[in-house]
Amino acid sequence: MIKGIEKIPLTGEGKKLLEVSERNYKRFARIKFQVVDYEDGKLVVKVWQTENSNSKYLSASELVERTKVVFGEVVPVGTSIHVRPIPFRKDELRTFSIMDIEREMEQLCLKPKDLVKLLDIDKSSMSVILNEGREMTKSHRAMFYYLFKTLRYNKTA
Repeated sequence: MIKGIEKIPLTGEGKKLLEVSERNYKRFARIKFQVVDYEDGKLVVKVWQTENSNSKYLSASELVERTKVVFGEVVPVGTSIHVRPIPFRKDELRTFSIMDIEREMEQLCLKPKDLVKLLDIDKSSMSVILNEGREMTKSHRAMFYYLFKTLRYNKTA
């Protein structure tokens, strides 16, 4: 059931249509809706997509479009629909590994001593991390991930 649906003045048929649409979007596309507010003919809906097995994800504009279609059929005539989309973004940081660091170093023509200077950490700590002597912490992954992201951005800018 859509969270906050009780905020919208709906007929029984309108509520059933929304529930069926919501169930199908949730089941097949992992798209979820939440009614944030309904006041003075203004409806605010939050929509987001979670990870799915098809790896097919909608953009923010596509999420807005789908939400307006779903709610547009059932809300009172004259209601303006405002959508707050949150498109799915794969969490690359969670899976960033030593292999990714090595690949990035190779592509950016960096050596471990360059990373030591860029990150201002001692050589022995860098060696332990790169030789997998210690498991990378969340902080390590973030440090390397954003360093390479910044270097790539600066290289293209």
